[in-house]
Amino acid sequence: MRSSESNRRESREERRLWFSILVPSLSWITAFILSFLLASEICATGRRWILYLITGSALAAAAAGALEAWRIWRRLENARPSSETLTARRRFMAAGGLVLALYFVLALLALAIPQIVHRPCD
Repeated sequence: MRSSESNRRESREERRLWFSILVPSLSWITAFILSFLLASEICATGRRWILYLITGSALAAAAAGALEAWRIWRRLENARPSSETLTARRRFMAAGGLVLALYFVLALLALAIPQIVHRPCD
């Protein structure tokens, strides 16, 4: 019984680690593609708020990935290692997820600059 609960907890943590690594990059890719595909529609209708909604949602997703990586990193920093290699791998994944999330937050902010400064038809 105890082993099953421990396995579920470890599996949940693995999913959270992969979430913190993959979601920021996928949110940037999605925002970039949607902004490009909807540019002509936004130019025709003048609805700039759609770009802001897309970029804001992507920023929120990337920030959620960064927050999750940070939480896991802080918890593993103080945790007693059950297995040295497993803990080291999880720390590496958490640190990598945090770095990637911060990078893609900056990339999303860079994507937002032209959306704010220029008109959609420029």
